[in-house]
Amino acid sequence: MRLKTSRTLAAGAAALAALVGLGAPTGQAAEAAPKKSPRVTGHLTSDAPVTVVARGLNSPRSLAFTKDGRLLVTEMGPTPTACRGTGFATQCYGTTASVADVSSGKPVRIAENLPNAFNQEETIGPNGIAVGRNGHIYTLQAGSEEQVPEVLPDDLEKTLKEQYGTVMDITDGQRKVVARPGTVNWKWTEEHPDLSNTYPATNPYALTTKPGGGFYMVDAGANTLSSIDRKGRTKVLSWIPRTPAGTDAVPTCLDVGPDGAVYIGQITGHGNSATAANIYRYSPKTGKLKVWQKGFSAIGGCGFGANGDFYVVQFDTTGFLPTGDPIGNVIQINHEDNSRTVLADGKLFAPTGFAAGADGSIYVASKTMMWPACTDAPACTSSNIYPAVGAGEVVKIG
Repeated sequence: MRLKTSRTLAAGAAALAALVGLGAPTGQAAEAAPKKSPRVTGHLTSDAPVTVVARGLNSPRSLAFTKDGRLLVTEMGPTPTACRGTGFATQCYGTTASVADVSSGKPVRIAENLPNAFNQEETIGPNGIAVGRNGHIYTLQAGSEEQVPEVLPDDLEKTLKEQYGTVMDITDGQRKVVARPGTVNWKWTEEHPDLSNTYPATNPYALTTKPGGGFYMVDAGANTLSSIDRKGRTKVLSWIPRTPAGTDAVPTCLDVGPDGAVYIGQITGHGNSATAANIYRYSPKTGKLKVWQKGFSAIGGCGFGANGDFYVVQFDTTGFLPTGDPIGNVIQINHEDNSRTVLADGKLFAPTGFAAGADGSIYVASKTMMWPACTDAPACTSSNIYPAVGAGEVVKIG
């Protein structure tokens, strides 16, 4: 799951203490957490209850609350059926993705027939979701129009070229494209071939609202942080560095902190250990990116809770790729002293996404894809991954 959309789709530890770095971090990671009075006092504890609040989802990914408190989740959907190639080189395209309201505990699809794709490792589609200050619901669609093959049926090709790699307003059933970051990032990677041997590439992956209007987004294919203004203009702000194993960073999540900085998590590329993933901090004031916290495994989601703490959703706790089934957890970083607490340990399967509950609880997607267990690490290739159709869940912690 390198979570690439050009040549690839882009995107317990040996000892638990080594994995999560229990206690205060050192070096660069020792920078104090942002300070601001939280909406909720207190912190979650390691024995915080873990409750499944919604079932029946098709490869869930990102979560967001609406202004009136409804919980939404994006679904990558079943593998689309317009395929070309065979074996590991198979590429499939379609419109089987959706967005579901899971407030009732059962998925109520508020947007269906959204574009998606499968290429070697996972099904992607409306990867990101955000709710604007106006209450409108926006999705961040994978890919870019440059990646749509010309061998598809004409109607499908037209739809994908219109919607791939876009930010779309899906409020009340509409499909209004408000930005095309996929194309901007694709072209940016064409201009920077020295940064990766997989460029050109793009896979818009996570979206959050920007103070003052617009959005921030990370691209798991281009390995970039970008800004989208209120007129839909996209600007690449920073490239996310390669991981220790020399593979791409593959950023998968972001959130704006109480200090106005942007915090970014990465799942990393193939061959990375259970401590290779970082949380980066980007300062809009200085334009500088640096490591804020480190020592994580395959980050699939992140963000600030109502209590001011920062949460890291680990897709797997053995590194990437996992050495068996991807059993994940959540790491809580205390905003007061930077201490770390492990939540839902061993209770999440391939978790991704994050949403903060107003009461101090947190929400993540689990069973986002199936991954048949394998004990021989070299055999645990991405060909073992397939969508979790109808098996996906949303889990509440706290």
